[in-house]
Amino acid sequence: MIPSLSLRVLTQAAAPLQTRIMAVSDEELRNPKNRFVAVVAEATVGQAIAAWQDFEGELWWHLIVRMDDGSFRAARFNVFLDSLEARGGSADTPVSTLSDLTPVPVVAGDAIDTNEAKALARKTAAHVVVVTSAGLPAGILVEGVRRGAGLIATGANLDELGGKYVKLKDYGSILLAPVKKPLQTPR
Repeated sequence: MIPSLSLRVLTQAAAPLQTRIMAVSDEELRNPKNRFVAVVAEATVGQAIAAWQDFEGELWWHLIVRMDDGSFRAARFNVFLDSLEARGGSADTPVSTLSDLTPVPVVAGDAIDTNEAKALARKTAAHVVVVTSAGLPAGILVEGVRRGAGLIATGANLDELGGKYVKLKDYGSILLAPVKKPLQTPR
């Protein structure tokens, strides 16, 4: 009896192992609440706002900045626009110097699953996690916040900081990730 018992254990141990596939869901990254504009640290406030306007962004979208050290920081557009208005910010101010940017964790999209990434986002001050692919932002996950924004930005204020005075093509490549204009952005 002992030899057959041993054989049975060996047979079970030799069975193929199931592998767990980990990846953040593309569907979740495309969720409207996860909209963002990602720029390099050298981008100016005017360039970031012009890109956001070009993508027909909403005030609840996030600005994601890749800092010179490779880390990422984030702020909702309504927060940093309100702060700029209060401080009298300039279109030429580098986004990397904005005090409203909060450090956010970065995860490789294929190294963590969606639920784990969402849990991580809930634990951060900004409630955001940046999901990367090949080192560049593939998307963000926003958890625990609403899309509504308290600031009502006027077109005139935004045009002073970005928009009609800033030509994105004149500044080279400041965007880190392509942002597709949604067919219909929920408001």
